Amino acid sequence: MRFAHILSPWGAKPARVPREQLQSYRLTVFSASPRLDRLRQHLHAELSARDLRISQMRVASAASDDDTHWMSVTLHCAPHLRGALNSVALGLGRYPDVQRVHYEQLQ
Repeated sequence: MRFAHILSPWGAKPARVPREQLQSYRLTVFSASPRLDRLRQHLHAELSARDLRISQMRVASAASDDDTHWMSVTLHCAPHLRGALNSVALGLGRYPDVQRVHYEQLQ
């Protein structure tokens, strides 16, 4: 019991950032493939692992298979996690089906 109490500061979750300090971003991924489900699952896992909170996710299919399909994620990011968001955005560009990745800060 005492031992667990001593180690608790190292196992504790990081303190929450006040809501007013969070910044909102929109990450949009454009793809030639109509099958975005694997990419959606990967993106959700990556963002969750980096403690980036998703507030909304939208997937849109184009009218025909020749058109571009896209997935948009709106998330809240603490200022110190901006580098993690950059890493996720850059990592998405390595997928063969991804044509373009765009993210912007929302106001």
